[in-house]
Amino acid sequence: MKQLNNVAVSVDQLGQRQGAIAVYLDVWHKDIFSFLDAKLNNGDERQRTHDLFTAVSVPDVFMEAVDNRESWYLFDPHEVREVMGFSLEDHYDEEKGAGSFRERYTQCVNHPSLSREEVPAIEIMKRIMISQLETGTPYMFYRDTANRLNPNSHNGMIYGSNLCTEIMQNMSSTVVTEETLEDGTIQITKKPGDYVVCNLSSLSIANVLKDNVLDRVITIQIRMLDNVIDINKLDVKQAELTNKTYRAIGGGTYGWHHHLARNGIKWESEEAVQEVERVYEKINYAAIKASVALAKEKGAYPKFKGSDWDTGAYFEKRDYGTDDWHTLKAEVKEHGIRNGYLLAVAPNATTALIAGSTASIDPIFSKLYMEEKKNYRIPVVAPELNSETTWLYKAAHLIDQKWSIRQNGRRQRHVDQGISFNIYVPNNVRAKELLELHLLAWQEGLKTTYYVRSTSSTVEDCESCSS
Repeated sequence: MKQLNNVAVSVDQLGQRQGAIAVYLDVWHKDIFSFLDAKLNNGDERQRTHDLFTAVSVPDVFMEAVDNRESWYLFDPHEVREVMGFSLEDHYDEEKGAGSFRERYTQCVNHPSLSREEVPAIEIMKRIMISQLETGTPYMFYRDTANRLNPNSHNGMIYGSNLCTEIMQNMSSTVVTEETLEDGTIQITKKPGDYVVCNLSSLSIANVLKDNVLDRVITIQIRMLDNVIDINKLDVKQAELTNKTYRAIGGGTYGWHHHLARNGIKWESEEAVQEVERVYEKINYAAIKASVALAKEKGAYPKFKGSDWDTGAYFEKRDYGTDDWHTLKAEVKEHGIRNGYLLAVAPNATTALIAGSTASIDPIFSKLYMEEKKNYRIPVVAPELNSETTWLYKAAHLIDQKWSIRQNGRRQRHVDQGISFNIYVPNNVRAKELLELHLLAWQEGLKTTYYVRSTSSTVEDCESCSS
């Protein structure tokens, strides 16, 4: 991590954007406590990596242990491989409350030859929350939920997300299979792994719904993103191969609070939760339909056979049971789908600012504030602010976050990848209240949470996906 931190600082992308690296660690790892301290502003500076973004990979069984105030066990992954003959991180719970991860984890706990450290699960959670309130991170990655809803689980596994927690695709290592010396030349043969690429685009949800052009815009958006895969030149060959294997794209949205305010809907209301359900089901339907049309024209992505798209499991896991969904499911089965992954909601704050709308699926920070970057400050006013909408633009830190989590739980049902979802808390938040938010996020089926944004801490955003 120290070396990665040095790399992140060394890269500045022509002075416009600092290098950014996110590190994900499993919560059962023996180094978890020192990992959680890595961004703190106190302690041994030699053990600090202030310029990295940290995230914790969390299985269901850990959250259950936190909720029930049970013990948790920490292991050395190398020792697990040597003694047990498997890698614990290669498994997840295929069903809620049952599956191969908790079976393997229990085997590790009960094995007499395997060293382990026993700690109360709530103590790890406390350290997570302390770090979040001081630095904004670690992000939370709910690995079982992410993998259960992975449409391409037939061909791999998701071990973590990216810098902004919205990309969730199969990941695997590139392995050197042979190295030979011939005529003074070293020949290296590699088995390429899945090296994930972000192909992102976001539409202004407030505007496309206002103008009733959602289907037309998404059709264009999906085609443009699919073209990016063929047009872009990637110097990392594993990335080029993965890009064309899954043809993964990430269609997203911004302007959600703008849309609610324009339509007179309060953020903290059941009406807003139902509006999320209505809008994002329409978005998902339109995106799938557009990708099927491309598959008819250009062919399905290479790993379509055996995927959840092919078997129909994608639709069953999300309870899509109307006649329209059944028809679309049959079309996918017959013609395939062009893109193995379709939707991912990025932070896109800069894009929204340029477009005069609100960032991503977040509530506004304030009705009037200064957007500050390295070398400029821009005054920002809530869009369409008037005597009617002013009461609907409640600032993020004043909103009951349980409503935001409930909205995002409904949204996640219709987004096959992830969502950059911030939790906003006041500086005097009680530990019990923050813990309840984390438990609710897990229970509502979120795959990730992004920053914990406290009024007492300044969070330095990762800008790599914000635009």
